[in-house]
Amino acid sequence: MRANHRVAGSCRRLVRACLTAVWLATAVVPAQTRGTTQRTPGLAPFDPAVAFLERYGLANFPTQYVEALSTFLRAEQQFEVGNVGYAKSILDALWARYPVAAPSWGALPTRPFGIFIGSPPAYYGLRMLSDVVDWHVAHPNAGPPLRSARLTVVLVGWSAGIEPRTLSELTQGTGVPVAHALDPALLANNSAVIHESLELLRHYVVAITQGKLALDVRVRHLPSVFLPVSAGVHSGSTYFAQPSDPSMVWSSVTPQDQVDTDWWWVIYPSHVPEQYPAFANAEFITGGMGAGPNAGSPMFLIDDRWLVRKPPHLGSGVYSSVERRAYLPQWLQHELFHHLFRTWPQFGLENTPHQWFNPALWPADFVGRYETDYFHEAVYKRLQGASPALVAGLRYATTGAQWNAISLTDVLGAYQHSPVQNAWHLGRIQLGPQLEWRNQAGVRWNLQADLANGQLLTGPDCPYFGSWSGNRFQLVLRRDALGDLLPVLYGFGFGNGIYERTGP
Repeated sequence: MRANHRVAGSCRRLVRACLTAVWLATAVVPAQTRGTTQRTPGLAPFDPAVAFLERYGLANFPTQYVEALSTFLRAEQQFEVGNVGYAKSILDALWARYPVAAPSWGALPTRPFGIFIGSPPAYYGLRMLSDVVDWHVAHPNAGPPLRSARLTVVLVGWSAGIEPRTLSELTQGTGVPVAHALDPALLANNSAVIHESLELLRHYVVAITQGKLALDVRVRHLPSVFLPVSAGVHSGSTYFAQPSDPSMVWSSVTPQDQVDTDWWWVIYPSHVPEQYPAFANAEFITGGMGAGPNAGSPMFLIDDRWLVRKPPHLGSGVYSSVERRAYLPQWLQHELFHHLFRTWPQFGLENTPHQWFNPALWPADFVGRYETDYFHEAVYKRLQGASPALVAGLRYATTGAQWNAISLTDVLGAYQHSPVQNAWHLGRIQLGPQLEWRNQAGVRWNLQADLANGQLLTGPDCPYFGSWSGNRFQLVLRRDALGDLLPVLYGFGFGNGIYERTGP
């Protein structure tokens, strides 16, 4: 979108007057709030969206764009100070003017003046925040969540690899050797950028688990760790610049953090060669959803620049606080739902990658138009009725696991991966002259029991030996309805998948 930065004073005053009128029209304070703080009816406060956008000329933005950002920021603020009822009133007023899934959302500009607040603008944040607010309004007397999941953010100090300078070098995997240091912005003010990015997700987890699970965030800086990275081209067209093997970082994470952590977010120094003209406007894949060292646990993966500057395909310049709060929840929600759909595959919500991008593949009872609409439907029409429940299925920490209750006899038997995709996903742990795994493809390798640490170690005869996920079968215990560990074997994790014990 091209727009004129200079707007006549009279036009600016008219737009601001219109926005103030809209704001006042929704300034009704319901009796029901999360806390005791009340606001004064009829008083229009400072509007952070107007303050943020008016430097570009408010008349250069569609009214819906401005109202969407304004509503998101004001509702977020009111929720944080305890005015949940008021936050709901302004959210509901926005949805009444611009309904969920309306085509007008998709028609809004996504990168005006290099600004990026999501696509559609602020829409993901608004939907997530509405789910949060609706839950709290419906449960005004809810106590603290019953359980918590530890989210450990791992900040890798250095990345190193071959950096391409031209498209030819990118295609051939050549270039110059470089080392990149972590952007100091991620460490400033006690990693405020990270906590700001996670704030809405933390509240969202409470809401979708119906008040049962909270995220407990911890940041761990590994200043001396080097993570190998590489750059290249997938399938002839998709550029990537990311860790060659993200699991290499786990050997530098303390054993205590490994057993205490349920979710992971690994952030490493960017290897995107955007300083060269050939890549000034290129899109690179730098992360996504992977697996943590705990069997089945989610690992968000991204480079450090993703949190401090906009990649060229999203916008330009350094992220402002406003943009980060409005957009980062979109990226985090997208990656979280990859994990949810692989953890509860029985619903068939991602049988093929990103199947929601094809409207023909939406379940018949799903309504909506945009990706986050699909996620909303998945939560309220499938996942909240799932077995195991979300609160249990999203806990992976093994603190307090009673490994001494598991004997070698307990681990012997038949196992299967879910879903079963080939003969390698079915097999047995058996004891002959040597403890071994043998799958239905006829491939076998030896195992060494280390039950005190909840694992069976592989060796050089294992085809996957040498990587974190290939060096061990990590035993998985059953959990109760809230996700607390039971001294009963469920199966084992291996190769980023879970194998359930199905029989003797």
